[in-house]
Amino acid sequence: MEHTDIDFDPTELERLEELSNGVLDLIEAGRFEDAAKSCETLRRDFPDQMDWMERTAELHEARGETDAAVEHYEKCIGFIQRNADDFDPDAVEWYREKIEQLRG
Repeated sequence: MEHTDIDFDPTELERLEELSNGVLDLIEAGRFEDAAKSCETLRRDFPDQMDWMERTAELHEARGETDAAVEHYEKCIGFIQRNADDFDPDAVEWYREKIEQLRG
């Protein structure tokens, strides 16, 4: 995942990446409450990064909460559009396709 305007030390970047990747591990293990706590930590500690939005969307998706997942994927699109220089031009399209898959 791209990290925009990172102006913190390498230790903080490592923490961000560990938290973000840890959410995926927790979701895969079915530990949704722990994953939700980690998403909240990401949102609180790294509000200017997209990780919390995407990981929260993935958590909602894993729980079968389609509307909430779509809402957070849409937040990702908005974030990318506001920070277009930091993302691959195809990133928005990937999220749009993801939303369409969820909406069926």
